[in-house]
Amino acid sequence: MARILVLGGNGFIGRNLTVDLIKAGYEVTCADRVFPGQANRTLNSELLENRTGDLADASFIHSLFDSGGYDWVVHLACSLIPSSGYVDFLRERELNVFGGYELIRNMRESGSGNILFFSTGGAIYGANGLSKNTEDSPLKPQNYYAYSKIVMEEYIRMESRTGGPKHIIVRPSNPYGSGQNIYGRQGLIAVTLGKLLKGDSPQIWGDGSVIRDYLHIQDLCKAIGLLLEKGGTNETYNIGSGKGYSVNDVMQMIKDTTGDQFKVEYLPGRPVDVPVNILDINKLTAHTGFHPSIELPEGISNLWNEMRVS
Repeated sequence: MARILVLGGNGFIGRNLTVDLIKAGYEVTCADRVFPGQANRTLNSELLENRTGDLADASFIHSLFDSGGYDWVVHLACSLIPSSGYVDFLRERELNVFGGYELIRNMRESGSGNILFFSTGGAIYGANGLSKNTEDSPLKPQNYYAYSKIVMEEYIRMESRTGGPKHIIVRPSNPYGSGQNIYGRQGLIAVTLGKLLKGDSPQIWGDGSVIRDYLHIQDLCKAIGLLLEKGGTNETYNIGSGKGYSVNDVMQMIKDTTGDQFKVEYLPGRPVDVPVNILDINKLTAHTGFHPSIELPEGISNLWNEMRVS
């Protein structure tokens, strides 16, 4: 039975991915800073272990490998978001950069086989002049979040070239869906629906013309499962829908779903926001056969219905 360590396992993506991995028969260890309440409440499985600690703590990282190595380490842990500033980067670099270095060292010593690193498919390409990005598109980050991802990508590749763990690097687009924090600082769809539940007006940065690629969390987890199953290490893959929608498009879809003709509050635009970013997923499709199954209007409707009854 394959063993998988999921770092950042209590986050939005981590919780959903853990459920899928357990269902697929993997033995999973979830590590995160905190597991509030009943962690992974949808799971009651002998295949799951939760470990609480900080990736900035070298002794905690070392303890994760006390029982031996893992077939895969899925690295989701990141405390930065695209709007994070320099002070945020300095405060959290022990986790986002140096914690990653310590992780790879422990993987090498324990004989762990592979790492699947979650980079970013939005911020990492930046304003490179392209509306649709392949994995070979120029990287022109405009924020510290994307910069920290590039640093880790290059470190992982270097380690792979020098006898360290083999890798898969994934660059996901904007994920949304069940379990996302509706009162958080990121996640346009979930946060907008959360505001509507409270009777508040949604706020967006800029004039709403920014175009993004949105991917339902079920499709993201499906793509990760296929990559783990198909193998093909030391590669980088975009994971997205391959389609772009403006923020105004998304607002109209939400109005159509909820029946609420709310008024949007437009705030000044931010320099960290790239005008257009859509992911080319042909490489992923060719390797795994992946195709997104949930279109954006359906995904928004499903999330809204779930939120109203929860």
